[in-house]
Amino acid sequence: MIVSIKPGVRVRGLSNEILLAIIIAESIYRETQGLMVITSLTDGKHSVGSLHYTGDAVDLRLPSTVTIDQVVLQLKSALGSSYDVILETDHIHVEYDPKRKI
Repeated sequence: MIVSIKPGVRVRGLSNEILLAIIIAESIYRETQGLMVITSLTDGKHSVGSLHYTGDAVDLRLPSTVTIDQVVLQLKSALGSSYDVILETDHIHVEYDPKRKI
C-alpha cells in the first residue's frame, strides 16, 4: 500500500467500512498514479452532522497525473451504493452512508 497521511490528520475512531474504502481507494490510486494522500479523517472542521465525526468519512487529495473524473467513477463503481463519493473543489470526499442516496 502506498498511502500518505497529511500531518495533523487524526486516525483514531475509524469505522471498518471506511477502512475498507481506504484500502479500495488505495488500489485505484496505485493503478492510476501511485500515491494516495489522506487529508482528513476524524479531524478538521466539517458541516454539522458530517460523517467525519463518526469515523465514516475520508478526504483524499485530488490525483495529479490522471483525469480526476476517472478516479471518481472508479471509486463509485468499486464501493457501491452504500458509499457516497463526492468530488469537492480541492479533494475527493468518500463516506459510508447506506441510508442516504445523493
